[in-house]
Amino acid sequence: MNFEFVCGWCGEENVLYGEPTGWWRELYRVPDVWDCWLCDGANTTPDGPWTPAD
Repeated sequence: MNFEFVCGWCGEENVLYGEPTGWWRELYRVPDVWDCWLCDGANTTPDGPWTPAD
């Protein structure tokens, strides 16, 4: 499942893939740190719940 996060540096929306974990695949794991596709700024993933991307 993809999740949408906003860059803390430039405000651009970024979509990250959440790898399913757990028995029923209702939990997802995303990277703790990710780089914005636009400004290349390093961001930290906030605590959930996360917004699923469209």
